[in-house]
Amino acid sequence: MSRSLVKEEQSEMLFIPIAPPKGVMPNVLGYKRMKGVTVADEREQTIGTLLMSTARPGMDRLIGYLVVDGFFTSPASTRFHRSCPGGLAQHSLGVCNLLLKYNKEFNLNTTRNFGQVSFPVREENLIIAGLLHDVCKIGAYLGSGSPYKWNRAQPKGHALLSLIRIAKYIEMEPIEELMIKFHMGTYGTFEFESYAAEYSIKGDKSKSKEERYGQSLRNAWYHNPIVKLIYFCDELEMFSK
Repeated sequence: MSRSLVKEEQSEMLFIPIAPPKGVMPNVLGYKRMKGVTVADEREQTIGTLLMSTARPGMDRLIGYLVVDGFFTSPASTRFHRSCPGGLAQHSLGVCNLLLKYNKEFNLNTTRNFGQVSFPVREENLIIAGLLHDVCKIGAYLGSGSPYKWNRAQPKGHALLSLIRIAKYIEMEPIEELMIKFHMGTYGTFEFESYAAEYSIKGDKSKSKEERYGQSLRNAWYHNPIVKLIYFCDELEMFSK
């Protein structure tokens, strides 16, 4: 992908998808599990079905990774929002649902003639970014219940770690990368918290417009309003019970 933010080699997963009969929605998590892992959770089935609906090559292996490495059983935080087993999947599905809802309501694909150069936004982009923006949290928390402890062996990074993990299995579109990279909004900026920051609010004006595109929060929000929306959806989901 010419404008990809992340380049990683793909690795194989030990999962074999079971083909459904014709005309039947695939049971996307109906895999032969090599280590006796069994999952009957409705949320997992919903997330798997949504991800497979994107028809993105490699998605079956990505779902396999989510199952094996604990995405569906992980909490979303140490002691705050969704600090419970399965909280990460619950939060991610909530963000995805809000994205789909508000994108339809606000019709963000409409050109507003303010000089923006926007990427097109399709439903599959919202599904991928909404459901996978926090895969960086897989393995991040230790313990059997809230409060959890931070795993000091966890790789560094937040949104960028999510991008690296996702890119091992599927090729993302530029708008998906932007949505995931900037989903923390101001909280991910150097201006807010330098030790964990991944981008700046403003770009380097000494560079050309092409070089600045998608490199700062301000630029990403201006040209692609959907990038701002995922941040708000991420925040709004935290108010959900």
